[in-house]
Amino acid sequence: MRLYLSSMGVGDHPERLVEVLGAGASVGVVLNAVDDRPHAETQMAWEVERDELDHLGLRPERLDLRTDTDVERLRTIDALWVRGGNTFVLRAAMARSGADDLITGRILDSSLAYAGYSAGAAVLCADLSLIAEIDDPRAAGPDPLTTGLGILDRPLIPHVGTTAFDEGRLCTALHDRLTSDGVAHHALRDGDALATVAGPLLPIPRRP
Repeated sequence: MRLYLSSMGVGDHPERLVEVLGAGASVGVVLNAVDDRPHAETQMAWEVERDELDHLGLRPERLDLRTDTDVERLRTIDALWVRGGNTFVLRAAMARSGADDLITGRILDSSLAYAGYSAGAAVLCADLSLIAEIDDPRAAGPDPLTTGLGILDRPLIPHVGTTAFDEGRLCTALHDRLTSDGVAHHALRDGDALATVAGPLLPIPRRP
Protein backbone atom coordinates (compact mmCIF):
# COMPACT_ATOMS: atom_id res chain seq x y z
CA MET A 1 0.00 0.00 0.00
CA ARG A 2 1.01 3.60 -0.60
CA LEU A 3 -0.63 5.90 1.94
CA TYR A 4 -0.11 9.39 3.32
CA LEU A 5 -2.66 10.37 5.96
CA SER A 6 -2.49 13.69 7.74
CA SER A 7 -4.50 15.68 10.24
CA MET A 8 -4.62 19.02 8.40
CA GLY A 9 -3.67 19.59 4.79
CA VAL A 10 -0.26 18.49 3.61
CA GLY A 11 1.07 18.77 7.15
CA ASP A 12 4.71 19.17 8.07
CA HIS A 13 6.08 16.55 5.69
CA PRO A 14 5.46 17.59 2.06
CA GLU A 15 8.50 15.64 0.87
CA ARG A 16 6.95 12.41 2.15
CA LEU A 17 3.66 13.22 0.42
CA VAL A 18 5.53 13.57 -2.88
CA GLU A 19 7.38 10.32 -2.16
CA VAL A 20 4.10 8.47 -1.66
CA LEU A 21 2.25 10.03 -4.60
CA GLY A 22 5.22 10.07 -6.96
CA ALA A 23 7.11 13.08 -8.25
CA GLY A 24 5.10 14.80 -10.97
CA ALA A 25 2.16 12.42 -10.51
CA SER A 26 -1.28 13.13 -11.87
CA VAL A 27 -3.37 13.46 -8.70
CA GLY A 28 -7.14 13.26 -8.53
CA VAL A 29 -8.42 15.76 -5.98
CA VAL A 30 -11.62 14.59 -4.27
CA LEU A 31 -13.60 17.33 -2.53
CA ASN A 32 -16.81 15.42 -1.82
CA ALA A 33 -16.40 15.72 1.95
CA VAL A 34 -17.64 19.31 1.51
CA ASP A 35 -20.60 18.53 -0.76
CA ASP A 36 -22.89 19.85 1.97
CA ARG A 37 -21.33 23.31 1.83
CA PRO A 38 -22.12 26.24 -0.51
CA HIS A 39 -20.70 26.13 -4.04
CA ALA A 40 -18.47 29.16 -3.44
CA GLU A 41 -16.84 27.44 -0.48
CA THR A 42 -16.31 24.25 -2.48
CA GLN A 43 -14.73 26.22 -5.32
CA MET A 44 -12.39 27.94 -2.88
CA ALA A 45 -11.46 24.54 -1.43
CA TRP A 46 -10.51 23.33 -4.92
CA GLU A 47 -8.33 26.36 -5.53
CA VAL A 48 -6.51 25.92 -2.22
CA GLU A 49 -5.84 22.19 -2.76
CA ARG A 50 -4.87 22.71 -6.42
CA ASP A 51 -2.40 25.46 -5.61
CA GLU A 52 -0.77 23.49 -2.80
CA LEU A 53 -0.28 20.40 -4.96
CA ASP A 54 0.93 22.52 -7.89
CA HIS A 55 3.53 24.03 -5.58
CA LEU A 56 4.86 20.53 -4.87
CA GLY A 57 5.29 19.79 -8.57
CA LEU A 58 2.26 17.50 -8.75
CA ARG A 59 -0.46 17.67 -11.42
CA PRO A 60 -3.87 17.98 -9.72
CA GLU A 61 -7.17 17.40 -11.46
CA ARG A 62 -10.52 17.68 -9.77
CA LEU A 63 -12.57 14.49 -9.49
CA ASP A 64 -16.20 14.77 -8.42
CA LEU A 65 -17.62 11.43 -7.30
CA ARG A 66 -21.08 12.61 -8.35
CA THR A 67 -19.94 12.53 -12.00
CA ASP A 68 -19.71 9.19 -13.83
CA THR A 69 -16.77 10.20 -16.02
CA ASP A 70 -14.79 11.34 -12.98
CA VAL A 71 -15.51 8.08 -11.16
CA GLU A 72 -14.29 6.19 -14.21
CA ARG A 73 -10.98 8.08 -13.93
CA LEU A 74 -10.43 6.26 -10.64
CA ARG A 75 -9.50 3.20 -12.70
CA THR A 76 -6.45 4.88 -14.24
CA ILE A 77 -5.40 7.87 -12.10
CA ASP A 78 -1.94 7.63 -10.47
CA ALA A 79 -2.94 8.97 -7.08
CA LEU A 80 -5.68 10.56 -4.99
CA TRP A 81 -5.72 13.52 -2.63
CA VAL A 82 -8.91 13.44 -0.54
CA ARG A 83 -9.83 16.61 1.30
CA GLY A 84 -11.26 16.84 4.79
CA GLY A 85 -14.79 17.91 5.66
CA ASN A 86 -17.63 15.70 6.87
CA THR A 87 -16.61 12.03 6.93
CA PHE A 88 -20.17 10.79 6.46
CA VAL A 89 -20.80 13.05 3.47
CA LEU A 90 -17.61 11.74 1.87
CA ARG A 91 -18.51 8.13 2.68
CA ALA A 92 -21.96 8.56 1.14
CA ALA A 93 -20.48 9.95 -2.08
CA MET A 94 -18.07 7.02 -2.28
CA ALA A 95 -20.87 4.49 -1.75
CA ARG A 96 -23.36 6.02 -4.19
CA SER A 97 -20.78 6.08 -6.99
CA GLY A 98 -19.14 2.73 -6.32
CA ALA A 99 -15.88 4.60 -5.81
CA ASP A 100 -15.42 2.89 -2.45
CA ASP A 101 -14.84 -0.53 -4.04
CA LEU A 102 -12.63 0.91 -6.78
CA ILE A 103 -10.49 2.86 -4.33
CA THR A 104 -10.20 0.00 -1.83
CA GLY A 105 -9.19 -2.51 -4.48
CA ARG A 106 -6.53 -0.25 -5.95
CA ILE A 107 -5.11 0.70 -2.54
CA LEU A 108 -4.79 -2.98 -1.63
CA ASP A 109 -3.05 -3.96 -4.87
CA SER A 110 -0.78 -0.87 -4.61
CA SER A 111 -1.82 0.46 -8.02
CA LEU A 112 -3.18 3.68 -6.46
CA ALA A 113 -1.41 5.98 -4.03
CA TYR A 114 -3.93 7.41 -1.56
CA ALA A 115 -3.39 10.58 0.42
CA GLY A 116 -5.90 12.51 2.44
CA TYR A 117 -6.44 14.52 5.56
CA SER A 118 -9.00 14.71 8.36
CA ALA A 119 -12.18 13.12 6.92
CA GLY A 120 -10.19 11.99 3.89
CA ALA A 121 -8.01 9.93 6.23
CA ALA A 122 -10.67 8.85 8.75
CA VAL A 123 -12.87 7.32 6.03
CA LEU A 124 -10.29 4.53 5.64
CA CYS A 125 -11.22 3.12 9.07
CA ALA A 126 -13.47 0.05 9.27
CA ASP A 127 -15.94 1.57 11.74
CA LEU A 128 -16.95 5.22 11.60
CA SER A 129 -19.23 5.12 14.66
CA LEU A 130 -16.77 7.04 16.82
CA ILE A 131 -16.49 9.75 14.16
CA ALA A 132 -20.16 10.55 14.84
CA GLU A 133 -18.88 12.27 17.99
CA ILE A 134 -17.03 14.72 15.73
CA ASP A 135 -18.93 14.95 12.42
CA ASP A 136 -22.72 15.09 12.12
CA PRO A 137 -23.91 11.96 10.28
CA ARG A 138 -27.19 13.69 9.41
CA ALA A 139 -25.34 15.86 6.90
CA ALA A 140 -25.20 12.77 4.66
CA GLY A 141 -28.99 12.31 4.74
CA PRO A 142 -31.09 9.50 6.23
CA ASP A 143 -29.41 6.20 7.14
CA PRO A 144 -25.79 7.37 6.93
CA LEU A 145 -23.17 4.66 6.52
CA THR A 146 -21.06 3.99 9.60
CA THR A 147 -18.75 1.49 7.90
CA GLY A 148 -15.59 2.89 6.35
CA LEU A 149 -13.31 1.41 3.70
CA GLY A 150 -11.60 -0.93 6.14
CA ILE A 151 -8.02 -0.13 5.17
CA LEU A 152 -6.99 0.93 8.68
CA ASP A 153 -6.99 -1.48 11.61
CA ARG A 154 -8.13 1.11 14.15
CA PRO A 155 -9.89 4.50 14.34
CA LEU A 156 -8.01 7.59 13.20
CA ILE A 157 -8.60 10.77 15.21
CA PRO A 158 -7.26 14.01 13.65
CA HIS A 159 -6.77 17.46 15.20
CA VAL A 160 -5.73 16.07 18.59
CA GLY A 161 -4.57 18.87 20.88
CA THR A 162 -6.18 21.57 18.74
CA THR A 163 -8.43 23.87 20.77
CA ALA A 164 -8.89 26.77 18.36
CA PHE A 165 -12.07 25.35 16.80
CA ASP A 166 -14.93 23.07 17.90
CA GLU A 167 -13.87 20.05 15.84
CA GLY A 168 -10.41 20.12 17.40
CA ARG A 169 -11.88 20.21 20.90
CA LEU A 170 -14.16 17.27 20.11
CA CYS A 171 -11.28 15.28 18.61
CA THR A 172 -9.12 15.97 21.65
CA ALA A 173 -11.85 14.87 24.06
CA LEU A 174 -12.44 11.68 22.05
CA HIS A 175 -8.71 10.90 22.00
CA ASP A 176 -8.50 11.43 25.77
CA ARG A 177 -11.44 9.08 26.38
CA LEU A 178 -10.11 6.37 24.07
CA THR A 179 -6.71 6.61 25.73
CA SER A 180 -8.25 6.34 29.18
CA ASP A 181 -10.30 3.31 28.08
CA GLY A 182 -7.27 1.63 26.49
CA VAL A 183 -8.75 1.70 22.97
CA ALA A 184 -6.07 1.57 20.28
CA HIS A 185 -6.32 4.38 17.74
CA HIS A 186 -4.22 6.58 15.50
CA ALA A 187 -4.01 10.06 17.06
CA LEU A 188 -2.77 12.86 14.81
CA ARG A 189 -1.97 16.41 15.80
CA ASP A 190 -2.18 19.07 13.11
CA GLY A 191 1.10 18.79 11.22
CA ASP A 192 1.40 15.04 11.90
CA ALA A 193 1.08 12.36 9.24
CA LEU A 194 1.21 8.59 8.82
CA ALA A 195 2.87 7.22 5.71
CA THR A 196 3.96 4.07 3.94
CA VAL A 197 5.22 3.16 0.50
CA ALA A 198 5.79 -0.46 1.55
CA GLY A 199 5.42 -2.18 4.88
CA PRO A 200 3.54 -0.93 7.94
CA LEU A 201 1.84 2.45 8.20
CA LEU A 202 3.99 4.47 10.58
CA PRO A 203 3.97 7.99 12.02
CA ILE A 204 6.50 10.33 10.49
CA PRO A 205 8.88 11.57 13.19
CA ARG A 206 8.24 15.17 14.16
CA ARG A 207 10.84 17.69 13.22
CA PRO A 208 13.14 18.81 16.05
